[in-house]
Amino acid sequence: MPRVTFGQTGNSVELSSGSSLIDLEDTGKSEVPFGCRSAACGTCLIDVESGMSNLGPRTEEEQDLLHDLDMDGDKRRLACQCKIFGDVTITPLN
Repeated sequence: MPRVTFGQTGNSVELSSGSSLIDLEDTGKSEVPFGCRSAACGTCLIDVESGMSNLGPRTEEEQDLLHDLDMDGDKRRLACQCKIFGDVTITPLN
């Protein structure tokens, strides 16, 4: 199973391949705050420190909000929109 590692603490959580990072909330070990859950608020903004290729592509909604927030750099994602297929290291920005 893919592992999500939190860059600030080094803690990690395993999720099933193909699941959404929003499923971190179900583990009780999430270090990512989630708000709207639908790419509308930016609460779950993260930097992907490693493993970007192990995440699904950005959705149109995610791309639009990242652009609106002026946060559309190569490392930035909205965790609520990410599907995981391999190990990643992330750092929450909120």
